[in-house]
Amino acid sequence: MLSANELGILFPLPSSPPAPHLPQHFPGVTHESKVAVTEALKNNHIQRHAFVNERQFHNSDSHASHHLLAIFALGGPAPVFDAIFDVQLTRTLPAITSPGQITSQNVYEHLGEPTYYNAYLSFFREAVLQKGGSAVMEEYIFAPSANFDDSAKTPRRMLSRMLAVLFHPMIHAGNGLEFGIPGLIAEGKHNCLAQAAVHPIEGPGLLVESDFSSVIGATDRLSSLHLDTASGEETQQSGVHVFEILARVLKDDRFSQAALGFKPYDDLIFPPPYEAQVDALRSKEILEYTDKWLVDGSDNEQVQLKIEELCWLNTVVYAAGGWGGRKNGTNGKFNADFFLMHSVTSSLFLPSFVAHLSPTSTAVLLRAYLRTSLVWWVARGRPTLPICDFYASTSATPNPYAAQLAKTDKTALPLATPAANAWLPLIQGAIMHTDEHFCKLQRALAHFASRYGHRPAGHFAGMADACAAIDGLELLDGTLFLRAAGLTAEQIVDKGEAPFFWDLRGFFA
Repeated sequence: MLSANELGILFPLPSSPPAPHLPQHFPGVTHESKVAVTEALKNNHIQRHAFVNERQFHNSDSHASHHLLAIFALGGPAPVFDAIFDVQLTRTLPAITSPGQITSQNVYEHLGEPTYYNAYLSFFREAVLQKGGSAVMEEYIFAPSANFDDSAKTPRRMLSRMLAVLFHPMIHAGNGLEFGIPGLIAEGKHNCLAQAAVHPIEGPGLLVESDFSSVIGATDRLSSLHLDTASGEETQQSGVHVFEILARVLKDDRFSQAALGFKPYDDLIFPPPYEAQVDALRSKEILEYTDKWLVDGSDNEQVQLKIEELCWLNTVVYAAGGWGGRKNGTNGKFNADFFLMHSVTSSLFLPSFVAHLSPTSTAVLLRAYLRTSLVWWVARGRPTLPICDFYASTSATPNPYAAQLAKTDKTALPLATPAANAWLPLIQGAIMHTDEHFCKLQRALAHFASRYGHRPAGHFAGMADACAAIDGLELLDGTLFLRAAGLTAEQIVDKGEAPFFWDLRGFFA
């Protein structure tokens, strides 16, 4: 049983971002909102299980904390956090007693066993209190021994487990790192050893032992926090760009739906595990395509550029892919794919991870993350990316809430839209909606817009020839993120009061 003092150490008030390149908080954060969200996180930690049901769907201790912190960062007021916790309470399981204890001697012996959730949580709480979150992560997630051990009866693959199940363990630990909350890092470790420990391995073929030894600029020492501001200026890229990899996979028939045996499906609750099929049949090809995507983990400026590539990659796949596959969407206007959306929301936490990881672990994480993102894109049907049509047909100043924002002030500027800053109503709509994924997506897209929104059309024109399979790459600019946020919000407006509006059918023909 945790003492009040221990609980306070594990769940302090959320910290402010220590550097401009990390996700920032919107105006609206107050001392009262910090206290309110912290109390909700403490209650969630004590009372709830990591899964929403016996089939291991995530929510509390996972989605509840994600929802709470996303709304906190968006400037949500103090009263909203009790309401969020009450909503999540109806969706989750209470905490359960584990059949045994987890110790340093048996920490890898109960991987994949959900009943050991609380035992893993207790073990990692103590480890984080004693060693700190960064050291625990290095030891139990990123060390070669945590991933490859020929003597182990159960394959460890802890990094693969952390990226499993739509990146949920990574997102959970990322929240702890971003907001400086050790309790979430402990849950995250446990979720990387219980949503990693108690989750199956996904993508075992995407991680190889040489990843831990062939990293450019790798060192064995833990780095200090990489909190210096990246210049944001373009520098010479190392190896291929992610868009070059995307284009090559797009025109490779080995990744077609027919070659992989993908077909449309009717079971939207338990869809076929096509991601496992991609790993089993095409992991070798993905390793080959990503082999020249090089990361020097000791060069913070290059690391920030690599993170930018990943943010563009996943947003283009979600937004342009969703536009191109809109006929498969429920409203026929946009396919807001539930699975690809997670690639966008997880990207938000990459800066917080690399600020706490060694150079070697930074490089290993980013390369493994890229491969996993590619697998999910292929597994959802490898939607085409008609950027030219996307830009011609979507608005750079979306206003899906126009009906609620009708202009009545005669002193207002004569603008075509009543929303002078299109982001403001989008963020307000995200704060008030009960869907925990919506606020996370809009927050991620808003952060990307603040970091990369200044990129002009033509920024990627130099690689247009090498990426000919991606139509309109030269048009891509920083309005991408606002366009994506607007299309997603429009889904909500079209669905009215429906609590769930994401598309689940994929892009299969």
